[in-house]
Amino acid sequence: MTSFLIQVFTGVIGSIGFALIFNLKKVQIPYIIAGSAIGTAIYLLLYRLTESPFLSNMVASVFCTASAEVLARVRKAPATLFLIIHIIPLVPGGSLFYSMRSFILHDHAAFIRYAASTFYTAAGIAVGILIVTSFVSIVNHYKKPQAR
Repeated sequence: MTSFLIQVFTGVIGSIGFALIFNLKKVQIPYIIAGSAIGTAIYLLLYRLTESPFLSNMVASVFCTASAEVLARVRKAPATLFLIIHIIPLVPGGSLFYSMRSFILHDHAAFIRYAASTFYTAAGIAVGILIVTSFVSIVNHYKKPQAR
């Protein structure tokens, strides 16, 4: 349990760091903390249940993208700003590093294992974002008055 909380906490710290780099207004930091913490927790819980980097990252990124879209409307800010910051804890930096390290050290089995994990993680994040943004785009298209 402490490992879980430490991972959620470090994910939130990373998101806060990017929020500061992007000069996000300080009143929006609590929303960043909540979105990042919940997104990271969803990923960790699903990964422990399924051990699927694709599925766990896809569901977590669906939540992160949906919360970014909602926050964009409520806080009157670009959704991309919230989305990038919420997604930061899901980015496969560790597996990418280990895949490149294995490649350089000519450990082909480890390279394939880490590269596959990196690919599945990135694909899960991309598919999750695609699902929500496509849905929002369709809803916005039909919400606009039709020109006749």
